[in-house]
This record gives sequence, structure tokens and C-alpha cells, in this order.
Amino acid sequence: MNLRIIPERRATLSALLAAMLLSSALSLAQGEARASIPAPGSPEAAAQHEPLPVPSPDELLAQGRMAVFARDYADALRLFRQAATAGSARALSAIGDLHERGFGVARSDREATVWYRKAIAAGDAQGQARIGFMLVRSATPADVQLGVAMIRQAVAKGDAFGQFVLATLYMQGRVVPRDDAMAATLLEAASAQGEPSAQSLLGQMYLEGRGVPMHAGMALMLLTEAARQGDTAAQNRLGALFRKGWGIERDEQEAAYWLERAGEQGDNEARANLALLLMTGREVRHDLAKALTLLREAADGGNALAQFHLGLCLIEGRGVPQDEARGMALVRQSASLGLDDAQNYVRERKQ
Repeated sequence: MNLRIIPERRATLSALLAAMLLSSALSLAQGEARASIPAPGSPEAAAQHEPLPVPSPDELLAQGRMAVFARDYADALRLFRQAATAGSARALSAIGDLHERGFGVARSDREATVWYRKAIAAGDAQGQARIGFMLVRSATPADVQLGVAMIRQAVAKGDAFGQFVLATLYMQGRVVPRDDAMAATLLEAASAQGEPSAQSLLGQMYLEGRGVPMHAGMALMLLTEAARQGDTAAQNRLGALFRKGWGIERDEQEAAYWLERAGEQGDNEARANLALLLMTGREVRHDLAKALTLLREAADGGNALAQFHLGLCLIEGRGVPQDEARGMALVRQSASLGLDDAQNYVRERKQ
């Protein structure tokens, strides 16, 4: 005999069945939860109550540097302060550097000096090098000489940043006699300690054969190591290296990657170079809209290359409404900053 269930009863039975299944599932889950609770006094129970490991001062310092690389300056300051409280003298210099560069805080050489002096008192020679570097950029001859002396003191203590700064002074030949070989020696020492700024500059010297034999392989190794640590100069140089194929195989995808990393950190030269790659590259997808955005950002930041190419876009009406007057103003501004292409363009327009 076939049983016929009327719609109302079918709905009631369905609801009853759903309730029974839900009750069964809850009971099973509660049983599993009870089974997962370790017995009091067992090793498992003790493990659940163990405190989480406290990061060491060096770990906090490294996390702070990663936060700077990610441009999360508020978190960087928090981590550096924690590291300093935990006994890291280097973290005090790192806090001073944030104040000197205005990262996450108001830019203040005075406040930076306060933190650098705290670092010196705590035994960090980098504080000496950083104050010395600030003094060297002063217009007062006495301050410049004091700054050089402080940098040399930091170098005598083996400080990598001091070695980097003194190397740049030898390369400039402004406050000490020019000596590229001595600069290379100092940069080698700083690079061996993992100082990214030194690795980046030494990589450039190997590219140019300045103070060291020309060696594209060494340049690539040093620039890559510095770029991975977030050094924007290295990222920009690495991007140019891959874009133009200097001593290595040309790779526009790799070039775009490193130029974008540097641009994200505010490097206007990298933004300009990435824009040109997006406009003229053969291996990357052309993106005129993004290129123009990058050119505007870099031009507003005073980059001559960006000003020149943005000016050309305005003169030609390329991707923007044509505005020859405004375009020429940008080209002239670029020429005044010393860009050869812009100066040549202005001269040709006058003829």
C-alpha cells in the first residue's frame, strides 16, 4: 500500500529530521571538544599554559626594519622603541633615523640628534657616524671637520654605516681628498657586515669600474643583496641594469619588478624609469595611464627625467589634452636641472 504524505505533514517531518541531525552534530562536536581537552597535569596541559616566547632585542630590531621597508612607520617606531627598552643600542639610532628622515614622525634634526646621542651613550658607534654625517652637510667649516672626526671614530670602532659614509666622502673628494680605492676598501668592509647602502654603492662601482675592476657579476650580486633588504638606490640600479641589459641578459619583467619596489618607497627616479618602461617596453604590457600617473608623481617630486617626458606628452597630446605651453615649461624646468635631453630639446626648438 502506498502511503501518501500531505504537504503540511511533509514539512513537519522535514523540520523534525533537520532538528535531529543538528542535535546529533552538536553532540558529536561537544564530544570531540571534550576529547581534545588535555587532562590536568598532563604535558599537553602544561604546554597550553606556557607563555609565548618574547622576541629578542635583535628580533625586534629586524622586525622594525621590515616595517620601515613596508612603509609602516608607526609600527617601525613601536618595534624600535620595544627593542630599545629591551637593551638594543642600535634601536636608538634607528629611532633617530626615523626623526631625521621624517618617517612616521615630524622631521627634526634636533630630535634625531637626541636619539643618536642616546645611542652613543649606550655604546652604538652608528650614532657617532650619523651625527657626523649631519655635521658634514653643514655649511660651517668647523662643524664639517668635527663631523669627519666623528665619522672616523665610528669607523675605528668597525661601524658599517660609518664606513659607508666615509667612503662616500672619499668618492666626492669634497671634505677629504678623493680616493676611489680607499672608498672601495671601506665599502667592501661595510658590505661584508650586510650594510645595504654600502652594497648598493659598491655594486655601482663594479658597474663603472671605479676603484675596482669592472665586473657585472659582482655588481649584480651586490645590488641584488641590497635590493632585497629594501635599499631603494639598489632597486633602482637593478631595474636599470635589467632594463638596459648592462652585462647581463635584458629582462624587462625583472626590471619592472625592482623599479616598482623602489617607486613604492618614494624613489622618483625609479618612478620615472618605470613609466618609460610602461610606455616603450617590448616585454611588459604598455600602460599609458599608469605611466602618466608615475610621471606626474615623479615630476612633482622634482625629478628632471619625469618632468621632461611629461612635458613631451603634454606637447604632443599623448594620453593627455595637448598643452604646449605647460609642456614646454616642464621641459625648461628639466633642462634647468641639467638633463641633457631636455637641454638639447630646448636648443632645437629655438632654431
